[in-house]
Amino acid sequence: MMELENIFYTYRDKIFGFFVKNLSDQDLAKDLTQEVFFQLCKKQDQLHSIENLNSYIYLMCRNLAINHINKASHEKKYKERIMHAWNDLPIRGKSDIEKKINADYYHTILENSLNQLPPQQRLIFTLSKKEGLSNKLIAQQLGLSTSTVKNHLYQAVKNLKSSINPNIDYIVLIMSLLALA
Repeated sequence: MMELENIFYTYRDKIFGFFVKNLSDQDLAKDLTQEVFFQLCKKQDQLHSIENLNSYIYLMCRNLAINHINKASHEKKYKERIMHAWNDLPIRGKSDIEKKINADYYHTILENSLNQLPPQQRLIFTLSKKEGLSNKLIAQQLGLSTSTVKNHLYQAVKNLKSSINPNIDYIVLIMSLLALA
């Protein structure tokens, strides 16, 4: 138990700060910080075998943030809340010109990567992520099975991840994608 307590005091402010910085919502940051520690409690017996706890916790935080941003692409009110908070972040550029340049840069990266996808993957990805349609609705519109849509979407995301420079901040890229919608 002592190990978990030490982890809590060592990482709580870092984790909370990560979520505030990337999602700009303190209430959500508190919830996600609690979720990280809840997950760590569930894995308490395995913590001693983790070689780099700092990296492990960072990946947990990054994945939770990305999951919540992805959730925004399908829930209009949630998306509006995240986008409003994102646009108000001072760290994303001090002037409107800097914000526009950053948005254009990420938009260009994303569009170039989307244009490299096979046509069916690009269409399904666009309908899902940009238009916010469910897999079932996409399947109906295109005359495909839901599992085929899921497979194309999975492959599209996999191809996008492999075509985008790993140094690009995926959270910023996803927020750029949401801004397109």
